[in-house]
Amino acid sequence: MGRMKSSVVCLVLILLGCGGSMTVIPRSGGQPLQASFQDGVGQTSVVIMLPTGEVMQGSLIWIPPGGQVTTVVLSTTYGAGFGSGMSSGTRGYYIGSIAGSRGTVMRIEMMCNTFTMRCVGAGRTNDGTEYDIQR
Repeated sequence: MGRMKSSVVCLVLILLGCGGSMTVIPRSGGQPLQASFQDGVGQTSVVIMLPTGEVMQGSLIWIPPGGQVTTVVLSTTYGAGFGSGMSSGTRGYYIGSIAGSRGTVMRIEMMCNTFTMRCVGAGRTNDGTEYDIQR
């Protein structure tokens, strides 16, 4: 029952679309970068401003936890209908690349707790700079 509840909460959050700021910290040291996200169905849009002023943006795809889908036929006094649910684990992933206005590309991978939708991960630009990311 707990897993089903987690899946429902995750699905509702994804469908409603959450947004906010992200913490992006260079592994080599320095100040966190300005960054934000906006969740959509099956993806999240990310905007990160590099210290050089270059704006990077793009979408990461959502890879849901593995699970089992169950579909049932519901019969009521008003007629029949279908219902479905999914049991799943507690970790999903956002994966993808975003591009900058001056040619920088950053590959991002984040593992997310599907109950809280808090995520941690890493990013790496095409020049080799690495970042720790939290949202």
